[in-house]
Amino acid sequence: MKKSMVLLLLFACLPAWSLDWKLPVFTLKYEAAGDANEDPEDETLQPSSLRNTASLHVKEDVESASFGLTVRGSVKDYYQQAGDYAYLDLDQDGTFHIGEAWKLGYLLGVKSMRFPELDSQGLPKDTLSLNAGTTAAFSVVKGTTLEAGTAGRWELADNARESMQVYVVTAGISSRLGEWLLGAHYRGEFRLPLGPSSGVGSNTYNTASVSMQWDPNR
Repeated sequence: MKKSMVLLLLFACLPAWSLDWKLPVFTLKYEAAGDANEDPEDETLQPSSLRNTASLHVKEDVESASFGLTVRGSVKDYYQQAGDYAYLDLDQDGTFHIGEAWKLGYLLGVKSMRFPELDSQGLPKDTLSLNAGTTAAFSVVKGTTLEAGTAGRWELADNARESMQVYVVTAGISSRLGEWLLGAHYRGEFRLPLGPSSGVGSNTYNTASVSMQWDPNR
């Protein structure tokens, strides 16, 4: 019985060993940012706000794929006005290389934002956001790549009138011709109300760009 259990465990772990997992890389970061405004009476700079942010990023590579996990928390305090807030977000992403032509990716996330003060109408401003997205890149020929992506964000606000959903579509192409790298990209953002009580208006925002880079070292 013990031998069969050992064999079963070895068989279950064999796929993970065959993927040649590497040890994860941990990155811990702390950031502090402060603002200062001029005092009109004595013309000196007085601190106006302070933001403290800490994050932990874990990245792991396995053969033709990589995975990441990020936890980030931030607190901002205003000394001379209202608007203090704090947030905590969690993101998980992955990238897969399929053959020499395809690269696929995904992103999943959740973000909780808290405001200790109410808005001007006495309503809460806290929100919970859910995020999801996918990306794809295809190498048509060496030096020419097509890119596309979709993403969605669903903001669930304590004040239902502020709830909304946002969708983003991206597309692009880049091509290298000798020393030149040419590119064209599009990004469309579509903002819609979320739920029958939402008071958010529908709108879109579209961006198109072209780029040209010259690298004489190539």
